[in-house]
Amino acid sequence: MLTIINSFFLNLCILFTLFTISFLPFRNRPRLTPKAPLKSRILLGIQSGVVALILLANALPLEGILIDLRSIPISLAVLFGGWVSGTVAAIIFLVGRFLMVTDGAYIGFYLAVITMIGLVLPISLLRLKLDNTRNTLLIFMTISVVVFGSAIYYALPTELFYPVILAYTVMVYGGACAAYRLLQELRRHFENVQHQQQLARTDALTGIANRRLLNEAMANLNVEAKEYALILVDIDHFKRVNDTYGHDVGDDVLRELGMLLVAESEEQHLVGRFGGEEFLIIMPNANRDEVTRLAESIREKVSTFPFETSAGTLHITISLGACHSNDIEVDSVLKHADEALYHAKESGRNRFILAS
Repeated sequence: MLTIINSFFLNLCILFTLFTISFLPFRNRPRLTPKAPLKSRILLGIQSGVVALILLANALPLEGILIDLRSIPISLAVLFGGWVSGTVAAIIFLVGRFLMVTDGAYIGFYLAVITMIGLVLPISLLRLKLDNTRNTLLIFMTISVVVFGSAIYYALPTELFYPVILAYTVMVYGGACAAYRLLQELRRHFENVQHQQQLARTDALTGIANRRLLNEAMANLNVEAKEYALILVDIDHFKRVNDTYGHDVGDDVLRELGMLLVAESEEQHLVGRFGGEEFLIIMPNANRDEVTRLAESIREKVSTFPFETSAGTLHITISLGACHSNDIEVDSVLKHADEALYHAKESGRNRFILAS
């Protein structure tokens, strides 16, 4: 009994360690489903097959039968990646099992083929109807117990069969529940980390990029873009809005303007709040004509846009200053854009100036 317990915990430790390592490539990706990109499902299958082989190498020999947790990574591959992941995992496992054959003893390999087909085929069909839940995994484990029991029933005397199948059942059910809980906790942990990272790069008031994210993006511009432009946007007479209507209304204006800037910009642009009532638009791979078109379009849109606030509808104008990279460092581009913005405000506001 002590040997069985030790083997179970050894397999469980191996399973936990390998699952944690295998989870890392997927930590920043959406949750895996049978409709995930094919590359992700194949990768999951390869990882699961390798994990199953390592578990086999550490199997518990009991009455001449190898007992391990190989069915858990195979079943989890099907649970998360569907039949594609399950099939890839089974192929990887069987190829490895074939390479382990010594002295022409193929009976173990043939048994592995039968049990693997008997497991992967029905659970892949069931996955089409069942959701990704722990109960579904336990159904898969029930099928695993039935397949394993059927495979060894005629190989063992009755008095040996029941202790072996009991040990296997306890190991796979306990291991499956523990493994599923581990994966859920890993997913929750990394999603929480992603959420915290997102909060650290998002302006709390407007919900768009904050200065930290903007600075990170600008630091990469000289490497990632052949040419680029920066547009600084500033609300005209914003202090008057705060003094007249209060800061809550001013916050409403900032939120509305942030959403408008994002809506008017293209997907490859990064829009963020640079500080106070000032916003920054980063335009990678943009020429001077594109900068002018976008800036003038935004200026005209804002000048006629009804800003809905808690004090009613307000109308505002903005001034914009921009600079194209022209083979100069990003700090200089930002400085020239700021100077252009200053000249736009000094020359009457509600206008756009592109630094020469």
